[in-house]
Amino acid sequence: MESVYFYEDKVSKDVAKVLEDDFFKRIGYTVRECCKLLGSERKGYFLYIKANSEEIDRAEEKFEGVGLEKLTGEEKKLVTAAFVAEEENAASGMGMIFG
Repeated sequence: MESVYFYEDKVSKDVAKVLEDDFFKRIGYTVRECCKLLGSERKGYFLYIKANSEEIDRAEEKFEGVGLEKLTGEEKKLVTAAFVAEEENAASGMGMIFG
């Protein structure tokens, strides 16, 4: 299961503090500036988490009151696709190095 969130720069320190939790280190996550991903008009960051539904629910509990906006619909599809493409490009690059 994949979940994508948006947050503004003004809450980035609060989000970073939550992400320091060992829970997030175990499940893994990716943060990208909006302008660097898809040329988004938003000013802030996207947070991408790929985990099972229980872990996503637990992550959302930890983020309560921090100022994250969960993406849905077409925007979620576009941003998720950009994160997946970035992962695939990185993996293929490693294959070229060690292949």
